[in-house]
Amino acid sequence: MAKRSVTSYDVAKRAGVSQSAVSRAFSPGRPIARNTRERVLKAAQELGYQPNAIARSMSAARSDPHQKSGMVGVIVTRLQDPFFSQSIADLSHGLQSFGWQMLLFTVESQSEVDGALSTLMQYKVDGMLILSAILSDKMAESCRKRGIPVMLFNRSADGRDVSSVQIENQEGGRLAAEFLLELGHQRIAFVAGEAGDATSTAREEGFRERLVELGHTLFLREEGNYTFESGREAGLRLFSRNERPDAVFCASDVMALGTLHSARYEMGLDVPKDFSLIGFDDIPAAGWPGHALTTIRQPIRRMIREAVEVLVEHMKNPDMPARSVLFSGKLILRQSCLKRIA
Repeated sequence: MAKRSVTSYDVAKRAGVSQSAVSRAFSPGRPIARNTRERVLKAAQELGYQPNAIARSMSAARSDPHQKSGMVGVIVTRLQDPFFSQSIADLSHGLQSFGWQMLLFTVESQSEVDGALSTLMQYKVDGMLILSAILSDKMAESCRKRGIPVMLFNRSADGRDVSSVQIENQEGGRLAAEFLLELGHQRIAFVAGEAGDATSTAREEGFRERLVELGHTLFLREEGNYTFESGREAGLRLFSRNERPDAVFCASDVMALGTLHSARYEMGLDVPKDFSLIGFDDIPAAGWPGHALTTIRQPIRRMIREAVEVLVEHMKNPDMPARSVLFSGKLILRQSCLKRIA
């Protein structure tokens, strides 16, 4: 038979105190006599008792609407992407430094975000942080009525009354276009993220705009879904053509690495002699010697710090107006690009 879990009732009985005294003993700042706390902690140690932090925080938040649960709900898509894996790690550290813990939900697509938000609300979280996705107007209003501030990371608020932190995606696309043209490229291709993705759309818009401004047009376009495999397949399609591109800009580093793999190891091409390649994000693998990928760097740690600080301000002061913060990307030059000789 399964061993029964030790409860606060068992600790109270062993220590000769009430259950409320046990609760106070494990709640920093709550009033309790020193000798009573010591008896409770000794009894808990003897019985192997550990309080349920989530249950305690939810109970406190329910009994007092002004009481904080100490939990922040975080929703993320594409957790397998190294950029977001790093983001989650930095978010967790940032929130903990302010005394909050992270309750993480992963979703497969934008369509699942509202359902995840509804579930998180049952945990009485103090705030919400959504990575690379948006919430509906209906859920934005629901969060507002419940006094739950929302922070969007790597997405714009699109007129909703929520705060956001993101990179200047269009400007990043413009940087990539300008650099490739400066190198003398003529047949420039773009590998997009999945259809309808706002981030990819903005990067492509900036890329195309700058090409046109400098007297060029996009040579080819392929579409992926932010995975290595989709980048690999896009690369095979691009370089199986009779007339190949002499430069490729990918909407993410992960897809760029997939394109790099297919070009080198399946098509027998030399990068950068046969074509130049640029990614976006500057994930750690982009800088590995075997990749040496030129890319647009997102200042991820600065962005995370800003997102956490603004969200904490909102949780402490719910009446604070929403704030949108944009960060500039930086072109990081490595060996995947080469100047064309006229």
